[in-house]
Amino acid sequence: MKPVITSVIDIDATPQSVWDVLTDFASYGEWSTFTKAEGTARVGSRLTMKMPGMTFRPTVTVATPHQELRWEGKIGVKQIFHGQHSFILTKNPDGTTRFTNHEEFSGVLVTLIGPLLPTPKNDGYATFNKGLKQQVEGRTDRRAR
Repeated sequence: MKPVITSVIDIDATPQSVWDVLTDFASYGEWSTFTKAEGTARVGSRLTMKMPGMTFRPTVTVATPHQELRWEGKIGVKQIFHGQHSFILTKNPDGTTRFTNHEEFSGVLVTLIGPLLPTPKNDGYATFNKGLKQQVEGRTDRRAR
């Protein structure tokens, strides 16, 4: 079975406002679980993502403005270790945005490092979502004044 993590949150803002913050990698250190992020949300580009004790360089595979950002990372070939991360933005009928943060892991290393991977009880994904929500809603509040 592939380890899968999914975290969902509703954000009181449009998908465009959420997208603008999500893809502003330079500001990640201010609000997210990443201490630093660099790159552009463009298919084929490589990102540099830094977290405490870890740096990885995933490749953007989908970048549909205001809808979906997806990247994948691997160690060696996909059969050794592969992670596919997606962010889905869905407009709710009330004008808010449903933000889905999802990752799937596969490969032989997953069984070895499985205890180190996030779990629903130790979920940095929910923390990332909460930080994104606060940042987006804070920007929206400041613009409305």
